[in-house]
Amino acid sequence: MQEEQATNKSPHTHAWQAVKEHFGDVPTAELSSALRVFPSYIRTEVQAALLECFKAYRTRLLGINRAHESFMPARISGLFVEPRGSAPADFALTPVRYESIDVGEDEPVEGLDNALWLVHDQSNLRAAVLFTRFEPPRGPRTVNVEIAFSPSPDSAAFVTRTFETIEQTLSKTKLYRGKVLSFEDKEGYIGQTKGVTVHRLNTVTRNEVILSAATMEALDLHIFQFAKSRPALAKLGHSQQKGILLYGPPGTGKTHIIRYLASNLEHHTTLLITAGQVAALDEYVNLAKLLQPCLIVIEDVDLIGRDRTQMRETKEEAMLNRLLNEMDGLSPSAQLFFILTTNRPDDIEDAIAGRPGRIDQAIEIPAPDDECRLRLLELYGRAMEIPTDVAEAAVTKTTGVSAAFIKELVRRLAQQSIMRGSPGKVTMGDLDNVFAELARHDGKLARTLLGGTAASPRTQPARTAAD
Repeated sequence: MQEEQATNKSPHTHAWQAVKEHFGDVPTAELSSALRVFPSYIRTEVQAALLECFKAYRTRLLGINRAHESFMPARISGLFVEPRGSAPADFALTPVRYESIDVGEDEPVEGLDNALWLVHDQSNLRAAVLFTRFEPPRGPRTVNVEIAFSPSPDSAAFVTRTFETIEQTLSKTKLYRGKVLSFEDKEGYIGQTKGVTVHRLNTVTRNEVILSAATMEALDLHIFQFAKSRPALAKLGHSQQKGILLYGPPGTGKTHIIRYLASNLEHHTTLLITAGQVAALDEYVNLAKLLQPCLIVIEDVDLIGRDRTQMRETKEEAMLNRLLNEMDGLSPSAQLFFILTTNRPDDIEDAIAGRPGRIDQAIEIPAPDDECRLRLLELYGRAMEIPTDVAEAAVTKTTGVSAAFIKELVRRLAQQSIMRGSPGKVTMGDLDNVFAELARHDGKLARTLLGGTAASPRTQPARTAAD
């Protein structure tokens, strides 16, 4: 049936007037209410479910505004409170307010702010549905749906049907499914609310992941093949959850691997968690269970997973315990990957690094060997002309460095060729100049910044066959 957006037509100015008129002769004390609380990031799905449910009824949609800020969520009982004397009413009627929400599509979706639906039909049904957002200074943001109704079989059926419709809608949600997400507390500079940030990462193909054959086989076996085997594993009574630790020195490509997994693991949603966001881990896990199958990525886990003897504050241990509890406490049917990364595996607590059920497999991402460094030169220099002898000399001179170092090396070679007047056409002299410049600024910090973690790159001039 038709929905009336009745704020401008209503003779009332406050919510208490509208709800008392709606329920007529039914005393407020005889009304009942039912409440459900949902995470704020799925409010557009909750809104869509309500609108779907209301199609069979006549409704009036009213915007409401709470006169005073409160650290407690609004409850529908407050809408019935009639002010006494000169005291102002707490809930005023306002135009219905919408916000643009970025969900990673070409266009944002419109999400309701606080709203009130007055619902009735041709029989005895009378109900009021309050839709409110609650954003405390600390703790999870929520969307609350509370229904006030006059006792009757029709009203009870309406309440049951409404909440069942919401649950069914959420179980089939496609809004964020298959995307790369993280929580974001701030508002976007273009004015769109970003409770959940959708990351538009560049697709990483398999050819762009330069690792040894053994490392690629480990990723295939423990992630891609495991994901494909889940239905059969479930039938055999095995857990569908898995924890993977990616470890290795800085700059070897652990974050790049995460992008590769997010790009190529079919039907999976990816949640990115920084060490500073572990306090919100339960919210991430709840979202992951809603959107599963899912990757939960926690980068630099050593920042929260240090040995307890290294912890200086109680809150650090509480965060670690929360991580361990979440990883241990999930149902075996949860189709989740926990992907943890660290540059310092020795600092990871034994309970995380070695206990089955938390971390099932540790995969080393080492500094690239000779073959991988040559492939990296070809990958990063694919728009350039790097002669074979120059590439081989570069490989010889970079034993022990990271993939990040090779990427920067290619950029410096490009700059040298540009300065020489032949953009993209690299010579042996360009390579010598780059390493001579590195030698002038050789130092532990400089090497670390460039990813030369294993050993200092050799800086002697390259020798050619003509020499």
